[in-house]
Amino acid sequence: MKLKIKNISENYNPEEIGGWITGDGPVPCDILFVGEAPGKTEVEQGKPFVGMAGETFEGYLNLIGLSRDKVRITNTCFFRPIKKKVGKTGKISISNRPPKTSEVNLFKEVLDEEISLVNPKIIITLGNVPLKRLTEFQSIGECHGKLFFNETLNKNIFPMYHPSSLTYNRDPNFKIAYEEDWLKLKEALKTI
Repeated sequence: MKLKIKNISENYNPEEIGGWITGDGPVPCDILFVGEAPGKTEVEQGKPFVGMAGETFEGYLNLIGLSRDKVRITNTCFFRPIKKKVGKTGKISISNRPPKTSEVNLFKEVLDEEISLVNPKIIITLGNVPLKRLTEFQSIGECHGKLFFNETLNKNIFPMYHPSSLTYNRDPNFKIAYEEDWLKLKEALKTI
């Protein structure tokens, strides 16, 4: 699959981004998951959702009877947004950060083209970044675990929390709600 990627060098210093990847999985495909942006492990392996969040993601895919080879996985931003921090000793640490709106907009046409080529029956947004890009919602908290129809895309959208949210939110009630969303997704898949 060939996708047009805008020249990002005009607006972004290569030291501010940490490599890029595209989507993974069959084309066409009935089920498309859209995340935020690749992390370090994803860039190293050239595939989305292969790091710690990817392990969580695959575990829940299996929970509802799906496997990675039966779904398409992509992102709203195709390069790794990073932030650098200089410690007291002068050592520089690099970590992931959510993509800025301007960075997501760089790949708007690319993602739209991928959606068109994949032609999914349902798009599952993972986190606030793809949610805001593909719906009018501003927060995942107001709509997760529910099926919506995007008239512009002519696609069903199912918002979910990003799998990495389980790493940061250790509340047992959140884990229960997260798992319930996957079970709701399983039911939603039967209706499309």
